[in-house]
Amino acid sequence: MPRALWGLGCNSRQGNRIPYFGDGRIRCLRKAPGGGWGGCSGQDNTIREHNMNSFKKLKGMAGASVIAGAGLVGMMASSARAAVKTSWTTSTGGYFTFHDNGKDWAHGFYFSGTSSTSITDIYSSISEGALGRTASCTATVTTFWNCYEYSDAYDGVLSFSVNSNGFAPVYSEVVVSDYGIDAGKNVAIDTDLDAHVKWYFPPKSPVARGLISVTNTGETDATDVDITVSGNFGSDSSTVINATSSGDTTLDATDLWFISSDDEIDGNNSDPVIITVMQGPGSKATSIDPLLPTGNDSYDVAFTLDIPAGETRSIVMFHKMYKDLSAAESDAATFAGISSIQSAGLLGNMTASEKSSVVNFAQPKSTSPATTARRSSSGGSAGITLLGLLGMLGLTRRRRK
Repeated sequence: MPRALWGLGCNSRQGNRIPYFGDGRIRCLRKAPGGGWGGCSGQDNTIREHNMNSFKKLKGMAGASVIAGAGLVGMMASSARAAVKTSWTTSTGGYFTFHDNGKDWAHGFYFSGTSSTSITDIYSSISEGALGRTASCTATVTTFWNCYEYSDAYDGVLSFSVNSNGFAPVYSEVVVSDYGIDAGKNVAIDTDLDAHVKWYFPPKSPVARGLISVTNTGETDATDVDITVSGNFGSDSSTVINATSSGDTTLDATDLWFISSDDEIDGNNSDPVIITVMQGPGSKATSIDPLLPTGNDSYDVAFTLDIPAGETRSIVMFHKMYKDLSAAESDAATFAGISSIQSAGLLGNMTASEKSSVVNFAQPKSTSPATTARRSSSGGSAGITLLGLLGMLGLTRRRRK
């Protein structure tokens, strides 16, 4: 069984690369000056035919069959998967569609398989997003992006690497639930480091979230660990940065988020406008280095952090789709910090431990120690008083006997 499929999102710092399916190794294709795709320097380039065009063709193929309800043993968290649909676009692959019937958006995640029945692997990134549901979105539609007003949001986002080692989903551990995918753990993705990712699609918002966790299994602290989150927007060479949290259109390490689209003029976009949320105030990452060159649809957000021995540190990032630039700019305040993000319901499917391990957002403020101490003291006194009264009653009763 192949170990994984590599989703789109190779490190764009190395030259606008597109990953290829693999067996645990990153295989890329580099865009040549003339527009074609050639082998990446230093990579396995024995297979060249699976380029961006063939990836786009997969989107355009009619579904061979649709599997609904229970099934996919080992893949689904429950048999009642109301919010995820499994569609085959060829006999060797297809995608999961995450949405609720009647919702105005959907997300897609590609998988590979055999004979239109057996899924054997999944991509390492979120493959598609669409917004603006139309009347043609019926239950029989398999290529959902064809029935939404704005589609092709993503060509693979929220993949990642640890110290330049790309994460590959572990199929035997993958769990697909109504609103997300747990892609399993890469044991020893680097020396004494394990990596894990959970992708989540909140039921009430057109958001894609990636929770990336790295655990230091060693006996010494790991310093300057590089976690690079990568992606590729469907806006292709028309990609522009429309806004950033600092008020300009230049992306740098001080920015919390940026808004991108396939057109500079509000209202002229055919793909969804996307806000990408990288960090919040109080980030404890040692450094962050975001990169999205103008006219380039591939991004990298590199975090550097320290991980104490035996502990886990996590990065959480978000993408949200909008129909126009004005809507994205108006909603940006939602991502001002972790408290507003939590209030918007975007931290669902995260345990308390996972929330506390996040380093690129400050943790929500808890009750102050002084207040806690006063409450403890008051509660303690009341408890002692009550116990004293009970004791006296017991003593009185014993004396009356």
